[in-house]
Amino acid sequence: MTVKKELDKKSIGYWDFTSSKSTGIHKVCSYPATMVPDMQKELIEIVIEEDKTVKNILDPFHGSGVTLVEGASLGLNPIGFDINPLANLMSLVKLQGINKNIISSSNRKIKNIICTPNYDFPVHNFNRINKWFRSDIINSLSLIRHAIQKEKYKNIRQYYWVCLIDIIKKYSNTRTSTFKLHVKAEEDINSLKNNVINNFLESIETNYMYIPNYSRNKKINLAIGDTKKLLMGLGQESIDLICTSPPYGDNGTTVTYGQFSMLPLYWIDKKDLGNFDENLLENYSSIDSASLGGIKGNEKLVNYNSSLINEYVNSITKTKQKKVKRFVFDYLEVLEKLATVLKKDKYMILTLGNRRVDNKILPLTEITKQFLETNHINVVAELQRNIPKKRMPRKVSSVNNNSVSSMNVEYILILKKEKYYGFDSF
Repeated sequence: MTVKKELDKKSIGYWDFTSSKSTGIHKVCSYPATMVPDMQKELIEIVIEEDKTVKNILDPFHGSGVTLVEGASLGLNPIGFDINPLANLMSLVKLQGINKNIISSSNRKIKNIICTPNYDFPVHNFNRINKWFRSDIINSLSLIRHAIQKEKYKNIRQYYWVCLIDIIKKYSNTRTSTFKLHVKAEEDINSLKNNVINNFLESIETNYMYIPNYSRNKKINLAIGDTKKLLMGLGQESIDLICTSPPYGDNGTTVTYGQFSMLPLYWIDKKDLGNFDENLLENYSSIDSASLGGIKGNEKLVNYNSSLINEYVNSITKTKQKKVKRFVFDYLEVLEKLATVLKKDKYMILTLGNRRVDNKILPLTEITKQFLETNHINVVAELQRNIPKKRMPRKVSSVNNNSVSSMNVEYILILKKEKYYGFDSF
């Protein structure tokens, strides 16, 4: 049965997955705007059921790794890119696993260190740490940090850091109602009970059951950095399946993944984060600024002109035109490179949202379809789903002092690359 026929069998509302909950490995650590694991797995299954030659899967915006984890569970070799070192660490731990033969012993050792009375440890420090954490919380987290650093095995240390992420967020002085860094009310900061140590020990004893066993032979290809540049390191027509949910706009005005991640990143030992440009940690906005559509983004795309883009840009205020163009042209540059690395006669699955700027809907889905058609990648099926539980803000930036609703609907494009045609190099 073809992919389209299989998709056509589904009823209206099927892809909403209203009763789906993150379970097991996907509950280990929280992250903004994650994909629905059940949906991703089913979409991948439908493709590989038709094409049994699919061996690898690429997510160029992998986030916390939902798509790559589901693809790996179906026997595919995962390849993923993300600008965020924290997202990379989460995905790496879920994919590489931990050594189950020694985790119990490691847990006992770290517990002994943390629970030793009057244990001597260095107190961690970074810029404005006292703004974001109470002094007793800093001491508790510093003790845990020191204990993690004493662990011999890197895959275990990385697991411990991931277990610590939610605890750092929970006990910081930041509000939980937004992904941006905003200080809580003083009353809320002072009333928070310090259970950092107990919470961490509970986390490491619980979460390892959901993580796969570590093996040096696993084929995992993850990298931190600008997806546009990283894609150039892949061979032309080297990818069997692309499955991703790209950003719907620049991070600063959609989901501030960078600000969400910065406090945990300042606690984690850099040597366990992997290879990346340390300028990404320069300040609290560095990751968001370096992301798609950030301050270094494109303001034009060579050899492509779209009346759809031009009409939209001209319809919004001039102060916002530059930012929208930077995002759209960065995004299209990524699509252009994805078209080159995808093998002929293979599939691309994109989950997209059409955000609002000036309270006018940016037609990202139509822009995507038109642009990919010029790159010989055509729509096989288009699905629509409501977003009942996706962890992202329902209200975003203001227009005329009124908050604007974010997108509550997503569009899933299943596309296929034409079998016969020539292509240009990067």
